[in-house]
Amino acid sequence: MSVPPVPVRIVVVGGGVTGLAAAWEATGLGAQVTLLEASDRFGGLVRTTEIHVDGDVLRIDEGADAFLARVPDAVDLCHELGLGEELVSPASGRAFVWVDGDLRPLPGRHTLGVPLDPEDPATRALLGESGVQQLRDDLGRIGPGLDGDTSIGAFVGDRLGRPVVDRIVGPLVGGISAGDVDRLSLESVAPQLAEAARRGDSLLGALRRAAGASSDDRPVFAGLRDGTGRLVDTLVEQLRARGADLRTGRPVERIGARDGSVTVHGPDDVVTADAVVVATPARHAAGIVSDLSGTAADELRAIPTTTVVLVTFVLDAADVPGPLDGSGFLVPRDAGLLLTAASWGSSKWAHWDDGRHVVLRVSAGHAGDTEVDRRTDAEVTERLLDDLRTTMGISAPPRATRVSRWTDAFPQYEVGHAQRVLRIDEALGRDAPGVRVAGMCYRGVGIPASIRSGRTAVRSLLRLD
Repeated sequence: MSVPPVPVRIVVVGGGVTGLAAAWEATGLGAQVTLLEASDRFGGLVRTTEIHVDGDVLRIDEGADAFLARVPDAVDLCHELGLGEELVSPASGRAFVWVDGDLRPLPGRHTLGVPLDPEDPATRALLGESGVQQLRDDLGRIGPGLDGDTSIGAFVGDRLGRPVVDRIVGPLVGGISAGDVDRLSLESVAPQLAEAARRGDSLLGALRRAAGASSDDRPVFAGLRDGTGRLVDTLVEQLRARGADLRTGRPVERIGARDGSVTVHGPDDVVTADAVVVATPARHAAGIVSDLSGTAADELRAIPTTTVVLVTFVLDAADVPGPLDGSGFLVPRDAGLLLTAASWGSSKWAHWDDGRHVVLRVSAGHAGDTEVDRRTDAEVTERLLDDLRTTMGISAPPRATRVSRWTDAFPQYEVGHAQRVLRIDEALGRDAPGVRVAGMCYRGVGIPASIRSGRTAVRSLLRLD
C-alpha cells in the first residue's frame, strides 16, 4: 500500500459510517485527520441502543441491522478492526409480502424481486395465471437491449407486467430505498437488472444466467452480535488510538480556500487542511461547498430525500399469533396501510431472541407520502399498531416501544442520478480539487456502499486510484 511521502492534513466533515471509514483509510495511509461531527454522537444512521422490558435489557438497532455480506467492504472492515469473530448471519432469509389480505411468501429465486422461475407456486400465488404467463412470454423474447436509463417501474412493467412491479419489485426495492420505483433509476438503484436489460432478449434469461454463474453460497447478509453500533464504537476507539482528532458538536458552515490550503469554517473557528472529505447528506454538503463551486452545490441540492420512521415494538411472545417463520414482510404502496415493512427481529437474529419476547421493527414513510412528516410519534405508533392488527392479528399492547425518526435521511436515486453524480464530481474537480463528497447520496445506500464511498474519496484525494 502506498503511503504519502509527507504528512497530509485531511479534514473529514461528518461522523457517520462514511466519515469514519474515510478517517480510517486516511490514517492508515499516514495522513493527519481531524473529523468534525455536528451532533453529539458518531454513527449517523447507524445506532444501537438499549430497550428495557420486564427487567431485561435488549440491545436493538435503530437503523440498519445488517449489511450485504457478499459485497466485501463492510465485512473486510470488520476484519480489519478485529470484529470478524462477532459477525453473525440472519437465522432466516424467508420473507413475505402482504397481498390480497394475506401474508404470501416471496418467490424462492428472485433478483431484486424479479421472479426467476415462473412455475414457482409462490410466484403463481402472487401474480396469478396472467402474470405468470407474462414471465413465460419474456423467456422467449428476442429484441434489442436497453439504451440509457429509465425507471425501474417503467422497465419491469413493460417487460414483465405491472403485477410484478406492484406486488413484488415495488415493495422490495422501494422498501429498501423508501422510494417510488416509478421514479427510481434502473441504472443507479438496480444495476443487476440494468446489466441484464442492456444484454437484450429475455430479461429472465439474462438474470438466470447471472445467478447460475455465481457460485457464492455465503449468506446474503451479515450483522454483529452487539448490533451495527459496535462497528461505529470500534472505529471511534481505534481511530483515536491512531491519533485521529475526532470532535462532536462541531458543525461546519462552509469551506474556503487560502494560500493553497482548504479552510473549514465553523461558527467559532477555522481548521486548515490540505484536503477535505464532506461526508454529510447532499443538502448539507451543498451549503458547505457553495463558496467554492456553485455548480456542484446546485446539483447537490437537486438530490431529493424522504423521511422514514422506524418503530420497535417488544411484545410478549404469547401475544403474537402463530409462528414467525421468516425475517418479516413487505407491504405494497396500494395496500392502504401506513406500514411499509415489518422485520421479525427476534426470528431474524438469534441474539435478539430471549425466549420471552418478540421484537418487531416496523417501518413507515416513503417518497411521495408526507404523512409521517405530518404525524407525531404517538400518532405514527398508533397507526402502525392498527396495521399490525390487520396484517398479523396482534391485538395486545406492546411491553415496550421505541420510535426512531430519520428525517429527510433517505436519498432518492431518480432517473438520471448517475449523470448528476458525475456532474458533481466534475464540478468539484474543476472548482475545488482538494474537496470530495462521499456518502450514500451518491453511489449506493447501505453500510458497505457508505464505507466504500468514504475510503474511495480519500484515495482519490491522495491520487492513489
